[in-house]
Amino acid sequence: MLVAEEIMLPLLLLFVLVLVLIRLKVPIGVSLLSGAIFLGIWSFGLSGDFWKLLYNSLINIRSWRLVVTVVLILTFANLFESVGFVRSMVSSLESFLPPKWVARAAPAIIGLLPMPGGAMVSAPIVKQIGRDSDISPERITAQNYWWRHVWEAAWPLYPSIILAAAVLSVSVWDVAIINFPICITCILVGLLLGKVGASARSGERGDYVKLIKSLWPILFIVVVGLVLKIDLIISVILVLVILYFRYKPTKPVIISSIKTGFAPGVIILIFGVMTLMYTMEATEIASLFYHELLQLNIPSGLVVFVVPFVVGLLTGVTSAYIGVAFPIIVPLMGTEMLNIKAGMILAFAGGFMGVMASPVHLCLVLTSQYFRASIAKTLLTVAVPIILTSCAAWVLSVTLYN
Repeated sequence: MLVAEEIMLPLLLLFVLVLVLIRLKVPIGVSLLSGAIFLGIWSFGLSGDFWKLLYNSLINIRSWRLVVTVVLILTFANLFESVGFVRSMVSSLESFLPPKWVARAAPAIIGLLPMPGGAMVSAPIVKQIGRDSDISPERITAQNYWWRHVWEAAWPLYPSIILAAAVLSVSVWDVAIINFPICITCILVGLLLGKVGASARSGERGDYVKLIKSLWPILFIVVVGLVLKIDLIISVILVLVILYFRYKPTKPVIISSIKTGFAPGVIILIFGVMTLMYTMEATEIASLFYHELLQLNIPSGLVVFVVPFVVGLLTGVTSAYIGVAFPIIVPLMGTEMLNIKAGMILAFAGGFMGVMASPVHLCLVLTSQYFRASIAKTLLTVAVPIILTSCAAWVLSVTLYN
């Protein structure tokens, strides 16, 4: 077991090891597992306590519950797109919104689905809308990039939110409700990016029924969870069953959806996050780190914001800042200096804005290539929304959540 005087070196080495492995393109789950093994050996050597820790991490019911939840959600996301809901949604949006709002709403609604590089799904729509304008490629890229991620900090279908809820020992819906102001802020500051497309709507009559039909599976999951308090696993299973019998997807679509859900990388990621968290609990390194900060008089809120921001900036991956930073900063939340709500919104805002500011963010890299835009200039375009969202989180932490 570590003592207070010995924690800084292993914690720093852990931090560097995981980030270096991620930068070397080692899968994030493997990187986190490597970090957990490093910390376990540093603390316990190769004694029985170390092997017991690894064994308990693998059989822990919380980890397996997370696996089931994420597998179901990713299967649903793939099936939702394959059956044609996304195409129907975009078509209905275009029937009653001006092009400038379709360029915002389409990425935002597509952003309700958890998918890597999801901004590429909405990129052709935004490109089509802005095809006859003189708007720079960087501004079009920024528009698509920003609006695609406005729900990132709170949407309960995102695996990263589910992981964070497990690490923080709160419900997914608690995370969603507490962080929802970040989403509202992202929408408001996103308007500062200007418009892509005309302001006038086409002469077609808006088809609201078609829009609701294209969104009902997502709305069903959210409503039964928030209103009826039905477990997320059950609600997703219900939707999958209805989709199967109502739309009768083909065998290749079903196989593709199942393969997406059972992606080995995602399952390893979950065990990587949870094993690192259990290791930190067993070694008490995060708790000791908190007491060290108290002695150094470093504000807890600053650490809770900055540590996830740095991890997000360096990796460009949401699950990385949750898996690396959150186990370290959890003991700083729920104290007299920083209550759980204030700590949560600062941690998510820090990590989220770090990811959005990262030049290695997958969505940014892919869409910059697609629009032939400069990554540096695109990041400069979204710099003001990033700063304003961060400031809003700080204001909320000392007012509404204080």
